[in-house]
Order: sequence, then C-alpha cells, then structure tokens
Amino acid sequence: QQRFAYFPQIDPTYTSQLAVHPTPGHTCSKTGHPCEAFAGKYCQRMGRFATVLENNYRGKTIVLFSHAASVALVASLLRCSMRKLKFAPCGIFQLERINDGPWKMVRNGDSNEDYVKENTATTYPWGFGEKYFEQGQ
Repeated sequence: QQRFAYFPQIDPTYTSQLAVHPTPGHTCSKTGHPCEAFAGKYCQRMGRFATVLENNYRGKTIVLFSHAASVALVASLLRCSMRKLKFAPCGIFQLERINDGPWKMVRNGDSNEDYVKENTATTYPWGFGEKYFEQGQ
C-alpha cells in the first residue's frame, strides 16, 4: 500500500500471466526442491512469455523488473542470440516496438555506470556463458 504512492501505475490486483512448473527429475542443487531445468526450460519459458507480452500488451508501455538471466527474454523479443547479451546489476534495457514491426533496442542494460557509483567485485554484468550452450541445456 505504501508503495502505491510512488508507483500509482502498478495494479495491485494483477495476476501473473506466467506459470513456472518444475521439470520432471530436476531439483535445485541448493534446496533439493523440484525446479525448472536451467537454462533450457527457463529460456523456452522466456520465449513463450515474449509472445504473451506481444499479444497482451500491444501498443502499451510496460515495465518489467527481473534478474540478469532475463537476457533470455530480451533476446526472444529482439529475435537475436543471447550469446553476447549481458545484464548489469540494476541494468536497464529499453526496447521499442512500433505497431507490429520488429523490436529494437533503445538502451542496452549491459552497464549501470550512469547511475550506480560502485559495484562490488562479485556483482557484475551477467550473461549466459558458453557452458549453457555446450551442454545443450
């Protein structure tokens, strides 16, 4: 409720349009709980979510908050490889689509230098390393 004053455009009654289901036979190495296979199933889900965004929010401005692995969503929208995409801590990607044309990157989220004074050594721009592609995940 307190945040509503700062973000009045946010709909607190919103229901997620994205469902995450555990991949049979996969468990989280840290918790032991069933989980989605990363990176393959995650990337497939981001591809499906890109279609949901395109269909349900055509002509609207939307803001998404996420983590660095969301370069998979950026790549899905841009219809490009995610091999060279990186997402900085607090990075901001800005994409634009005019009518039904292709998405274009207006701002790359690979840096936060314009608004973050200091990063720690363990917090850096992240992208999918080659191991995710080599393993066929």
